[in-house]
Amino acid sequence: MLHGRRRFGFTLIELLVVIAIIALLIGILLPALGKAMGTAKRVVSQSNLKSLAQIQALYTGEFDESFINPFREDAVGPWAKARKPNYPGVWEFLGQGNTYYSEMYAFHWYSLVAGWISQDDWASEVQFAPDDYGPRERWSELAETGMIDGHHYEMWQLIWDCSYPYSPTFWYSPDRYVEGMHASSVRNSASQSMVYRNRVQHVQNPSMKVMFWQRFDSTKSRRHETSRLGMFERDVERQPTWHNPGAHTSCVTVDGSVHVADMAELNQAAAQEDQGDPADKVISPTHYWEVPDTVLRMYSMDKDGLENSGTGGLGYYPAFFWATRGGVRGIDLLH
Repeated sequence: MLHGRRRFGFTLIELLVVIAIIALLIGILLPALGKAMGTAKRVVSQSNLKSLAQIQALYTGEFDESFINPFREDAVGPWAKARKPNYPGVWEFLGQGNTYYSEMYAFHWYSLVAGWISQDDWASEVQFAPDDYGPRERWSELAETGMIDGHHYEMWQLIWDCSYPYSPTFWYSPDRYVEGMHASSVRNSASQSMVYRNRVQHVQNPSMKVMFWQRFDSTKSRRHETSRLGMFERDVERQPTWHNPGAHTSCVTVDGSVHVADMAELNQAAAQEDQGDPADKVISPTHYWEVPDTVLRMYSMDKDGLENSGTGGLGYYPAFFWATRGGVRGIDLLH
């Protein structure tokens, strides 16, 4: 008799109830999963930053307490040329005229130092942050083809950018970073450009002076952008660039400590300083980060979504970590 048997399958109502329960569980679990993934990415980046700080420590130990610096203070002629270990050629870090000349080394420093560490460190994962696909893709293309302008090269001969910029304050004199100053780098005069070999003893606050940082907050998928004149704002599906007021930026200081900087807090502190006594200013950068697309394009970085107002676009924010007031003598963090 059929009515005495157990039925298999679901009625339409039961099926809808099951679907609703599954949807509810997904709604509950997805935010937690997203948060866990964001935390995991941050842990990876912080581990990478710790490794990069150790590389700096090895370098200073071998080079008379001098920080990584490929540029000569007494160079005559185009001075922003860097050599790779065991490679006779040089790479000149161009900008736009006298602006940002040498400063793009900040994004490419690892590719020049890796060969000094060991022959195979050019392939190390410590140079790439999770979800920062631009540098990884450029590196992969170079590793696969080795071709630039129709010529074939080995990886130890080439340069490429990484996910963790190195502050230009480490190869410039502190005198270059004074109130409101964005000094041009004279292409044919290192001394006029204030190129300087900073050493560990020149840093007055090792626990608050940032060396390396992650260029995007990879724990977030949206950012709020503000225009240069404050006339336009918008939300976009992109990770915040490190200096965006909504970012929580992973960074490492001279003493090797890893931090997560609350950029809203730093922006607020900088704004308060602007209203007070100029002599009390310690945290504010000397200018805004406005590297133009024309310069980014020289290094195939113009499609990466970096917030820069150099061409009148959105993302007009102070150049935190990049142009610290007082250079290596200044501070980048509040505590």
